[in-house]
Amino acid sequence: MQSEISRLLALPLPTVVRFCHTLVLDQYLKQDPITRELRLGPQILRLAGKPESGVTDFVRSWMRQLNEEFNEDVNLAILDGTHALYLDSIPSTRVLSTQTVVGSRIPAHSTAIGKSLLSQLDDQIIRDRLGPGPYEIRTEHTLHTWSELKASLDQIRESSISRSTDEYEPGLSGFAVPLRNEPGAPPLSLSIAIPTIRCTETTVRKVVDALLHPFVQ
Repeated sequence: MQSEISRLLALPLPTVVRFCHTLVLDQYLKQDPITRELRLGPQILRLAGKPESGVTDFVRSWMRQLNEEFNEDVNLAILDGTHALYLDSIPSTRVLSTQTVVGSRIPAHSTAIGKSLLSQLDDQIIRDRLGPGPYEIRTEHTLHTWSELKASLDQIRESSISRSTDEYEPGLSGFAVPLRNEPGAPPLSLSIAIPTIRCTETTVRKVVDALLHPFVQ
């Protein structure tokens, strides 16, 4: 994790280690005492508007189950303005995977999890936030007009499933569902991110079924 941060920010690894140590002490990050894996801490989650209690235990268990079943990245995000903010991620162990970075923000209109978050708001609120368009174009498949996005959001509200194929990045697909959050908190959603090349009809059907019918022991 720290080596990945070092690579992404082009900072020396010792510098990143010191920064992360400080953020752990200040509770902006948490570090697993066994795996040394870093996750968002209570301070950053409070800033983001996500309470630590409530859905956490259930969702984390569900995320592990989905990750074990499909061996794909399973992500949790809230809506932060016009962006999806990743709060948690359980990565795939495959060589070809999506490599979601916890704490990163992406334009909500261009991904499955972002559209799932937007679908939980009224259209007028979405228009006020995003503006009339056109929206940032990431690929040739990005929904960049209001009419395109509204049609997608209406479909998500009807089916509860949000999908994206090569909309944020070529070769990346996603499937997401909304989650219930605490009253007054931002919209919350969970997603499975899969390289498009692995999105066979059978896989997609199983992923959609698992997202719509969670089974957590």
